[in-house]
Amino acid sequence: MVGLLVLSWYIQLIMIERLQAYLRQFERSLWVLCLGWFVGALGFAASIPFISIYFHKQLDLSMTQIGIFFGAMAIVRAIFQALGGELSDRMSRRNLLINTQIVRAFSFLSLGLAIYYHLGFWTIAVLMMIQSIFGAVYLPTINALVSDILPKEKRLDGYALTRSAGNLGWAAGPAIGGFMAHSSYAVLFYVSAAMTLASALVFLFAFKSPTQNRNKESFRISDLLAIKDDSNLAIHCVLSLVLFLVVAQLIAPFSVYTVDTTGISELQLGWLFTINGLLVGFTQLPVTRLLSRFRFTTQLAFGAMLYFIGYGALGLSGQYVYLILIIIIVSSGEMMMSPPSMMITSSLAPEGKIGRYMGIYGFFMVGGWSLGPLYGGWFLDHFSDQPQLAWLLIASLAVVAAVGYLWFGRRLPDTLNRK
Repeated sequence: MVGLLVLSWYIQLIMIERLQAYLRQFERSLWVLCLGWFVGALGFAASIPFISIYFHKQLDLSMTQIGIFFGAMAIVRAIFQALGGELSDRMSRRNLLINTQIVRAFSFLSLGLAIYYHLGFWTIAVLMMIQSIFGAVYLPTINALVSDILPKEKRLDGYALTRSAGNLGWAAGPAIGGFMAHSSYAVLFYVSAAMTLASALVFLFAFKSPTQNRNKESFRISDLLAIKDDSNLAIHCVLSLVLFLVVAQLIAPFSVYTVDTTGISELQLGWLFTINGLLVGFTQLPVTRLLSRFRFTTQLAFGAMLYFIGYGALGLSGQYVYLILIIIIVSSGEMMMSPPSMMITSSLAPEGKIGRYMGIYGFFMVGGWSLGPLYGGWFLDHFSDQPQLAWLLIASLAVVAAVGYLWFGRRLPDTLNRK
């Protein structure tokens, strides 16, 4: 027995030493980037998942109306996602991170005040739009920085690590938000403001900007249409748009459906988001490394099928244990698709134009993410008495994306489709 305990202790020590050696290979800048991303995600996730419930319960908006609102935001946010990529190629990415987070912090604070003083839908909508615009500039900038910090052979793990950091923020944020939503929706946004400002301070005082190959060409509006010159980027972006129409159900349709139809509380919903964040946060890296021998497009196809299984089965039961199972399935799909999609985008990008490619990809990703609530909300409104059919129809686009990525894998060179 003593011998087994000693052997077990020795094996654990070796595993810890190997993990420490693996983590030490990444530069300090990546860990600071992860910290800033974590704090920012914590603030975002404390309030945004609950805004659709506020619209539905407090302002009496239908699911379709909520979807139209998010769809309108999609158009503006997608445009600024592409513009943000261009800005990040021409300006200091560190300064962009700091400034966008400061503006977002003030917009969150203003949202809290607007809700507290009952200023109505349109005031909230304008402030949400401001928050969304600067969030759209922030995202391609932080993704491009991963490519600045790491060589190509380490970027897949780098995207997995930053993704884990963001999802750990998602794990804690909704749990905090679900608890506070019982007393005041306004407080959620005050917390978001404080956390987003803290994220800006992390980037300001702790982040050392890596060497950046800036694009010195004069900016033209036609630069945003670079997708027309790269057919592989175009295919990747269109397939991502289709897939993210399904992925996006988590924020609005899933939230409203589980609270309004199945009858769970905001606190229970917060714990579902926490499970999602913890799963991705703690298992993203090992899952990414385990699947690294497969083509990126194959990983994306399997991830899409898990989304189909998860959301396609959502209407079958409203039991809380069943909803936990759905979240586990959907989270597994998320872990399979996120780092590979970033890797394909960065691999396709020419020198000095990583921000542009991230911005263009983000344009389509955000388009799917933001139009998804309209897409899902329409089905839930029109098939309100048949939730099983509604969710099956919503999830069906994930199958289209899966088939598309398997086909895409046949034409994409292995040098762009593997680690």
